[in-house]
Amino acid sequence: MQVEVDLVMKMIGMIIIGALIGAITNHLAIRMLFRPLEAKYIGKYRIPFTPGLIPKRRDELAANLGRTVVKHLLTPEGISKRLQQPVVYEAITQMIQQELHKWTRSTKTIREIAERFVTNPEGKLQHQMEQRIDQELATMAVSIKTARLTEVIGDGGTTKIKAAVPGIVEALLHQTEQYFDSPAGRMKLEETVAQFIQSKLGGGMFGMLLANVNLVEMIQPELKRVIQGKSTHQFISEMVEQEISVLLERPVEELLGAETERQIIERMKSEILTRIPLTKLWDTQLYQLLQPLEARISQEMVPMLSKQVVVRLVEQVERIMATLDLETIVREEVDLLDTAYLEEIVLSISRREFRAITWLGGLLGGLIGMIQAILLIV
Repeated sequence: MQVEVDLVMKMIGMIIIGALIGAITNHLAIRMLFRPLEAKYIGKYRIPFTPGLIPKRRDELAANLGRTVVKHLLTPEGISKRLQQPVVYEAITQMIQQELHKWTRSTKTIREIAERFVTNPEGKLQHQMEQRIDQELATMAVSIKTARLTEVIGDGGTTKIKAAVPGIVEALLHQTEQYFDSPAGRMKLEETVAQFIQSKLGGGMFGMLLANVNLVEMIQPELKRVIQGKSTHQFISEMVEQEISVLLERPVEELLGAETERQIIERMKSEILTRIPLTKLWDTQLYQLLQPLEARISQEMVPMLSKQVVVRLVEQVERIMATLDLETIVREEVDLLDTAYLEEIVLSISRREFRAITWLGGLLGGLIGMIQAILLIV
């Protein structure tokens, strides 16, 4: 009887020992995946199986993980499909609208915004505008100087100038008639007659006779009649039209000197710069410019912009991923992780499975111990 009890105790002992060996072995195997974290040495000799498997092959693990993520997880096709989801479009639209709302409520001036990126933006813009205007006016002056005056003013200007000739001639003759009717004109006429008599007839008797005759009273009515005559008006009109036609066919550069050209360009530049309210624009607050347009921008332009952003991202996703080099990013990030933290991550995911493996080792060890006990009895 005592022999049977001893035999049972041996069998139980073998089963327990087998189970303990199996469980401890599996537990140590799992621990050796991570521990020790560093290589251990006896003198100058490294102890086998140190460091643990994962610390020892950490670089290879990081590289393989990076390749796996790029090839099988974060693929261009998968990201493209995700980008085309309505939720992404809505998120982009909402983000742009939020930024727009900030700008349309901002009390900052354009000057304050520009000064974040450029020193003295107003002075630089003024200088650039002056240079640009000088270039454009100089180019325009070159093309205008080689053209005829009629080409510069066009058919409409030519027609208006010619249409104004009768009125100009009429006004000129009227002013001439008024001049000779005035005391100054009468005096000038008397001087002219006296000089004519003196130069042509001298101081002879005939000259003295004419000097006693009031020729101005005789000439003035006739002169007035000539001025008022249709033939005079027609003659002067034709003469003026002829001169204007000749003038209109001349190149502009023959009518303008270098100094006149410079003055015209400077005056035009000054007028252009004066009419552009740069100072007022620089001091304008953002909300004053954007708030009136907020509704239209938010309802029309932002959705369109969001669609374009998504389309461009989908088109360029492969290029973006290649530029980002996700494989290198994953590898570098894994390399930066502390080994203990990496162990905690793995255990947090697989703790239950590792525990099951430990118990399985104990079960198998116990079965092996029981089989050995049975074989011992047999």
